[in-house]
Amino acid sequence: MLYLIERNGHFYFNRRVPKSYRTHDKRRWIREALKTQDKRIAIRLSMARNEQLEAYWSTLKQSGKQHTPEQFAALAERSRLLGFPYFPSQEIAKLPVHQILERLFHIEKENYNEAHIEAILGKQETPVITLDNALDRYFEIEKGKTINKSPNQIRKWQNPRKKAIANFIACVGNKPLNEIKRDDTVKFRDWWISRIKNENLVTDSANKDMLFLKTIVCSVVEELKLDLDTSHIFKNLLLKDDNTETRLPFETAYIRSTLLNSEKLAGLNEQAKWVLYAFAETGAGLNELTGLLPEDINLDAAIPHIVIQPRKGRSLKTKYRKRVIPLVGFALDAFKACPKGFTVYHDRPDSLSGLISKYLREHNLMPTRKHTVYSLRHSFQDRLLAVNTPDRIQADLMGHKFNRPRYGEGATLQHKLEWMKKVQLKPE
Repeated sequence: MLYLIERNGHFYFNRRVPKSYRTHDKRRWIREALKTQDKRIAIRLSMARNEQLEAYWSTLKQSGKQHTPEQFAALAERSRLLGFPYFPSQEIAKLPVHQILERLFHIEKENYNEAHIEAILGKQETPVITLDNALDRYFEIEKGKTINKSPNQIRKWQNPRKKAIANFIACVGNKPLNEIKRDDTVKFRDWWISRIKNENLVTDSANKDMLFLKTIVCSVVEELKLDLDTSHIFKNLLLKDDNTETRLPFETAYIRSTLLNSEKLAGLNEQAKWVLYAFAETGAGLNELTGLLPEDINLDAAIPHIVIQPRKGRSLKTKYRKRVIPLVGFALDAFKACPKGFTVYHDRPDSLSGLISKYLREHNLMPTRKHTVYSLRHSFQDRLLAVNTPDRIQADLMGHKFNRPRYGEGATLQHKLEWMKKVQLKPE
């Protein structure tokens, strides 16, 4: 087996890690640029690299150790602290003679300190981290961000990052990180510009991909101390804002007469209908409402209310989203009908959102294409503004950051109730 592939006239060594070594080397594929366009030379280099890998895997298996990019990162950092950029030994051999001598003189000065020798003379080769491997590595680096997220929240956090890497690979190929060039990121930007023109997409989609890609690459490069000028590669790539359309709020009269009209919602299943009622009356998002547990719903209190709070295995969008909301009107009806919460859709906000959106559009209950189910949250805030609700109470009800110093515990449940009644949708 030659384990050789060609891309645009350049040859790469390419081999899947054998199953027998997977417990010692977690990488899926080993792909390295052979830096030649001559196939005969590429074949010789590939065969030599394969022999090195076989020997390396055998050593790992015999010693019981595992391959880890951290070994390289530690050497690179040590070399930097000693005043030398890190290069693998084969690259050091290509340096000018005076630079090689500087390294050797330092080692002699330090009485041939073994740690210095490993770092300055390049014991480890630069780890080859392809783009798909980089994504896995990034998720490992950032695993602290998902500790208290539910499986659905983890999926929603990972998916746009997976999409960004998948799109970049579709554009430039599954390159090793240290071979990404400025030309590749410019090509990706141009790829997006073409899609925006031909598919009627918005620049926001492109910019999100650019930002996620940059974050992933920069994080992994920093973690593994790879020699890659990310500041140059990702400079000035974002596209100018194209005035992306924002969601329009529903008019209050429209919500009352049409959107929450029981006859018009007759074809929607009961729990979905009650969630819609609760959303319209409280402004709490679908993910917050479907995350409620029975203990978060207090119907027997002097002032019936719900408590939106984080818990182990489920986080909130921001720390400010933790709040207590008194129940009035349609929301009170909804929770009386579903006192244990919306069990059919528990922690399934995307499924519920898709169901409700489809129903409303198919029955022509959306005033314009700019309206979405989430527009109900904008409508709730507009109603609070219309009655001059104090900023502190608005922030407490919406789950927004209060932009002035916070003193005390905030608005009482009674204070919130007074303002909720002023914006109540259901007639008394």
